[in-house]
Amino acid sequence: MFKENEENLTLMLPFGFRDIFPVEAQERKDIDEVLRNEFISWGYGEVKTPIIEYTKNISAGAGAKWKDKLISFFDIDGNIVSFRADMTVPIARLSGMRIKERQLPARFFYFANSFRQAGPQKGQKRFLNQAGIEFIGAEGISADLEILTILINLLRKSGLKDFKIAIGHVGFFEGIAGWFGLDKEGYETVKEDLISKDYVALKQYLAAIDSAKAGVFMDMIKPAKDFKCIEGLCMDITDKKVSSSIDYLKQSCSVLDGLGFAENIILDLSIIRDFGYYSGLIFEIYTPGIFEMIGSGGRYDGLLKKFGLDVPATGFAIDVDILHKALAGLISGKSKSINKIILNVESTDYLRTLKLAEKLKNGGSNIVELIFGFDRDVENLSLEKKADFIFRADFKSNTVLISDLKNNTQQSKKIDDII
Repeated sequence: MFKENEENLTLMLPFGFRDIFPVEAQERKDIDEVLRNEFISWGYGEVKTPIIEYTKNISAGAGAKWKDKLISFFDIDGNIVSFRADMTVPIARLSGMRIKERQLPARFFYFANSFRQAGPQKGQKRFLNQAGIEFIGAEGISADLEILTILINLLRKSGLKDFKIAIGHVGFFEGIAGWFGLDKEGYETVKEDLISKDYVALKQYLAAIDSAKAGVFMDMIKPAKDFKCIEGLCMDITDKKVSSSIDYLKQSCSVLDGLGFAENIILDLSIIRDFGYYSGLIFEIYTPGIFEMIGSGGRYDGLLKKFGLDVPATGFAIDVDILHKALAGLISGKSKSINKIILNVESTDYLRTLKLAEKLKNGGSNIVELIFGFDRDVENLSLEKKADFIFRADFKSNTVLISDLKNNTQQSKKIDDII
């Protein structure tokens, strides 16, 4: 008899990817529901885009340097395509293709997977489970305040404690670059040092240009809770981009303070992102004990013009994986109140078995998992599956033995009475 050669399979995943089991998946669903409800309550509608985009479109939107961070390949027509690296660029492309100016402003939300190249170092991800909003055709501080309000609301409602939203402004960095007289190469060098948070290299580079200014700048980019120190440091800086960005942030923080959000906001003028589309307000979300960013966002007024719609826009994205990690032990979704029942049967009377299972589900208020065979170690299995009840159904005697695992009690009932 012919037998195919059996190939030895690699029993592991490519680096940067992971599996998700049912309990974790349910917890993420609970998180998604909180986010979805908040998005919808502010008038945002869900959109979905293809997982693959033309590489040139992503590179044009995110910046030329992102080409090496994309997971790319040739399609059957010979075009270079890539898995999307975020959702801002695809939604900008969608808006440019499908939205008319008379339909603006447009409010979109999404739940989507994004993919990026990364090194094989421990903890490096190539798969991002993201949720976020994009406010298209939204100009000025009112739109930025809207998305920050939504962000703080949903993080609080998710149960997250002690989170901080660090806010900055792209205009500040552009103004500082002018203050130092940086050329294009110098601008990129300082930007890369800020992105990588290599403050030693940053200070050395700027000190070689102007040591006094370097000292002032390094003081300015320290995270702060108020503007008094920053305003004092800015007194001798005449660049209008610096002063206007500081005024913008000060006004934003004043409104957020009035909304009761002051405890969640800090000023961080060192923030700059490697995405090339940010143009104004920019922010990142952190929480104690979690080293990764929970999310980020900001204004990107020039991006949509690349796709034929010259309008401003703002938004944010949350990494649901990191948010779930930050919420460990704090999640209290609806699924916690649902009883899980192990229905253990010996019989091959599948009709009555399924009728009993349907009845026990009680319209979805209970979870019922069928286990056939009385010889199974159902007690230990129930512990593994975190069940609340075991129902042992004996159709020959028309009885079911009900074990309440939470209260350690038992009772017997007639199956016909239940069905």
